[in-house]
Amino acid sequence: MLKDFFSYYTPHKRLFLIDFGGAILSGLLSLGFPFAVTAYVDKLLPSGDWTLIIGASLGLLAVYLINTGLIAVVTYWGHVLGINIETEMRRRAFDHLQRLPLRFFDGQKTGHLVGRLTKDLEEIGELAHHGPEDLFIASMTFLGALGLMLMVHVPLALMTLLILPVVMIVILRFGRDMTANWHAQFERVGAFNARIEEVVGGARVVRAFANEPHERALFAQDNQHYKQAKLSGYRIMPIAWG
Repeated sequence: MLKDFFSYYTPHKRLFLIDFGGAILSGLLSLGFPFAVTAYVDKLLPSGDWTLIIGASLGLLAVYLINTGLIAVVTYWGHVLGINIETEMRRRAFDHLQRLPLRFFDGQKTGHLVGRLTKDLEEIGELAHHGPEDLFIASMTFLGALGLMLMVHVPLALMTLLILPVVMIVILRFGRDMTANWHAQFERVGAFNARIEEVVGGARVVRAFANEPHERALFAQDNQHYKQAKLSGYRIMPIAWG
């Protein structure tokens, strides 16, 4: 599955390099900027050497502006990459849908199929954009911070390594809960997509039999279930991502 997923990057190598490279440079600048500011405040300002102070100030400003530009590049071109992959996946999914035997559609609701081609693929497009860069930046940030801790205070760094397995277990545990919750949310979106499709497609029948209150109640139920699924996700999120 991962091999198939990464194959979608092949036609967009240039976009991927722009996005991934910009994210790496931005991560490096973000990691080093606080230390540069600390050295500026603690060492350079007390020296009173205004030539160096002004030069360093301009340098820090330049670094900040470059990092801001890199974030803008990653935000825009990364989303372009994600949308291109999402569009190609949607094209292939639609082609596959048209080739499926008719008996497949007998056990499917239109709303669920629409959800697969819209919201589900939209989320996969976001993953295609953010997934590789976020994983790399998180790893790089952790290793960089650990390296700095080893330089500053070795016992504290070793204590961090000791609690790392516990942190990983917690992340994996609640990460599974988040995955299950996302699946539940997708199912709920499919349910009220199906409800909307039935109401819109059968609007004349609903009106003819004055069945609007019944349909409104059914949709309210599906809508409430989706709300509860999202709230459950928000309760897990602070632990999983914190």
